[in-house]
Amino acid sequence: MIDLDSQRTTWPPALTIGDDGRVLMDGIDLDALAREHGTPLWVVSRSTIEENYNGLVAAFRQRWPRCEVAYSMKANNALAVSRLLARCGAPMDTSSEFEVRMAMDAGVPAGDIIVNGNGKSDSALEQAARIGVRQVNVDSLDEARRLDRIAGELGVRVPCLVRVQLAYERLLEQDPSFESTLRIGEGKFGSNVAGDQAYETIRAVVESAHLDFLGLHHHVGFSGYMGDYTPDREVMHHRECTSELCGIANEARHRFGAAVQRLDLGGGFRGGRSMILSTPGAATDLSVHPLPAARDYADAIFGAIEDDLEADEPPLVQFESGGYMVSNAVVLLATVSEVKDVFTTPARRFVTVDGSMMMFVSRGMMRVGHPVLPARDPFRPPDDIAVELCGQTCVYDSIAEDIRLPAVAAGDVLLVLNQGAYCETESTQFGGFPRPEVVLLSGGAATVIKRRETLADIVERDTIPPELWT
Repeated sequence: MIDLDSQRTTWPPALTIGDDGRVLMDGIDLDALAREHGTPLWVVSRSTIEENYNGLVAAFRQRWPRCEVAYSMKANNALAVSRLLARCGAPMDTSSEFEVRMAMDAGVPAGDIIVNGNGKSDSALEQAARIGVRQVNVDSLDEARRLDRIAGELGVRVPCLVRVQLAYERLLEQDPSFESTLRIGEGKFGSNVAGDQAYETIRAVVESAHLDFLGLHHHVGFSGYMGDYTPDREVMHHRECTSELCGIANEARHRFGAAVQRLDLGGGFRGGRSMILSTPGAATDLSVHPLPAARDYADAIFGAIEDDLEADEPPLVQFESGGYMVSNAVVLLATVSEVKDVFTTPARRFVTVDGSMMMFVSRGMMRVGHPVLPARDPFRPPDDIAVELCGQTCVYDSIAEDIRLPAVAAGDVLLVLNQGAYCETESTQFGGFPRPEVVLLSGGAATVIKRRETLADIVERDTIPPELWT
């Protein structure tokens, strides 16, 4: 079981405990905030987002001045979060035509928007070409041909990078467990280099009359979703993928005379000092894992470019990070509705709250865990019983498993940490539960940036045919 002391390294610096035992974020009493706004409630720390972004950019630019870090909106697409990061200087990485529109609603210029994703529709490509985005990361030969046709019809030129699906030979030698991730999660993305598809797509862009070939793209991803995560293995993934992508860039230069001006290496970084990883439904591997420092990522990635890339001039190196900026910047506040002891062997205590794992279904699909602590006096002695923190829905709804907590009662407020990445964006209304309100902490004040859903919101799309009333 994980106790509060062992998980303290997962806390963001903005989270502190006052002399009276109340938990504060950016100096604001979270228990009082929960009672003022109601729960469940997502609380976003502006200072944490700014520190995460500025720290990552500084570490990367110290090692490689020609680089930029875009914000991947899929991690948390609240318009205020996108606007905040745009003000920090981040371009926007979008994964759908809808996120493109959301980025523009957040005041992001089209020239700062990167368009990603597989299977892009003609309408998505037409939108990107028409508004003049920063670049389209072309996913396939078919997409390159369709984008060329659309750009020609509009009479525009579109800057493009080619997304490459690597062979991962050296990576798999060092981490065979990654094969399952390739089969399930990564196989649909990019043009495969092993079957020469990648070079066919590169050729199509280079020879196009309406597309400008600027370079190559590959998204590394986060290796913590696998069962044998270590910080060194995580850094190795980034180093080996960068090295292989450089080799493909060299081959494209030799075959087509195509100069690589940009290398887009995606994201997959996680911010903070450590994080909890555990297998949903098992928790037998529940533990706190240290995370690599930004400098570790920088040395691995830029060292590989220095060693392996043939280039007349250093390329612009791009990143598309979401989790690093926001993962530890958001807390979910929830109120205990019931405490139930089950006298099994060993005994277990089920603490039910008014939130639900359905509000962040990624917990049921990934190994990323969420630290939990009471909003008042969190370090009072814990009860010697395994606690399962769960929601009220009638399916697997385990927010945290096999943890230790002090005694709590109905009406107490609990904090569920590290809720910034892939939580709200994957939330559901399962069981008819309205999705929570979101507030932004900034300058000592809490401002609502997304109102709480109502039952009317949930059913407003529904229509009952008249004959069903007769």
